Amino acid sequence: MMKNYKNDKCRICASKELEEVLFLNPSPLADNYVSKSQLSDKQELFDMNVSLCKQCGLVQLLTVVEPEDIYIDYLYKTTTSVGLPQHFVDSALNIIKKYNIEKHSFIVDIGSNIGSLLHGYKNFGMKVLGIDPAKDIAKEATTNGIETLPIFFTSLTAQSIVEKYGKAKVINSNNMMANIDKINDLVIGIKVLLAEDGVFVMETSYLLHLINNMVFDTIYHEHLSYFGLKPLQYLFEENGLRVVDAEIVDTKGGSLKCYIEHDKNQKISQNVFDIIENETLQKLYEKKIYQEYQNKISKQKELLVDSLQTIKKYGKKVFGYGASNTTTTLLHHFEIAKYFEYIVDDNDIKIGRFCPNNHLPVVSSNVIYERKPDYIVIFAWRFADVIIKKHQNFLDNGGKFIIPLPKYQEISC
Repeated sequence: MMKNYKNDKCRICASKELEEVLFLNPSPLADNYVSKSQLSDKQELFDMNVSLCKQCGLVQLLTVVEPEDIYIDYLYKTTTSVGLPQHFVDSALNIIKKYNIEKHSFIVDIGSNIGSLLHGYKNFGMKVLGIDPAKDIAKEATTNGIETLPIFFTSLTAQSIVEKYGKAKVINSNNMMANIDKINDLVIGIKVLLAEDGVFVMETSYLLHLINNMVFDTIYHEHLSYFGLKPLQYLFEENGLRVVDAEIVDTKGGSLKCYIEHDKNQKISQNVFDIIENETLQKLYEKKIYQEYQNKISKQKELLVDSLQTIKKYGKKVFGYGASNTTTTLLHHFEIAKYFEYIVDDNDIKIGRFCPNNHLPVVSSNVIYERKPDYIVIFAWRFADVIIKKHQNFLDNGGKFIIPLPKYQEISC
């Protein structure tokens, strides 16, 4: 059994004033796609209800699966996300320009995966170090020229890095902060590692866009926290750092990018105040917005289930497209696994495996033309345009695509 526990207080401010505001069906670990030899192993389902802290405003999952059970054998690679590697290269260049980073400066990426971001820095003459607990991914990154430590980043490991490599001019973290339960210790570690004139640049899924853009399928057990800027500001200030600038970017369905420095810096961009003011106007930290969101999710579920029931009533074949973490959330909350024969994917790591819990087989997208499904539900719906363009032949031969979110659509010739 996987080790897990349930918090009874907020992971940022330790308040016990927590209220459940979103209710999703229990789910297995979202990326736990199993091999054929593992099919007989029981996969646990974990609580997926989402709570709001009434004190600091953090929206969070309270059930925590031990990180060793999630990340040591992690499968995801950043290269499988459309547009993400180029986004990282652009990000590195923008940070170098924004902060006039000199060549040979020491740059660290926490949660570096295979080193896509650090390759960008290295190409601009920087000294780089990756940190990622997924041992195989860290090994691959190191083999490909990006030294990567296969460890979890904590205040203790931060001190050991300083002793060996010195302090970092830039620390990056992309889509990692949301995955950490002991987040105050992480921030203490960042303060220890960050040079006095350095900057910590983090990017994370943005709570307001998660709601407005209907990306609820990014709620799963890797993502323990769903950030607005207000609780992040509190988190860093409580630990001697300060959010000095922030911006909204398009990645991952809408993300928040923050620039954090030591708190001796008194200059704070107007962007920070504007974003927090908008969060207040949108009532992001009040229960009502989540009740309305729950209703929208339920409506989309009803539309998709009704459609699939009708399709199967007439004996049609249905595939899904995209074997990702988000697929696991959709299959379990919408309760639709029984309607599918296969999940197709273009990631060699996933092909030949089976979906978490329901064990739908994951096959190459070439199988579309061998098995000839009538309908394909695009679970990777944020990349629907790319997928549809790639498989125009499927449409030309009479097939239909279904896009389940943010609004139900059927695509045909």
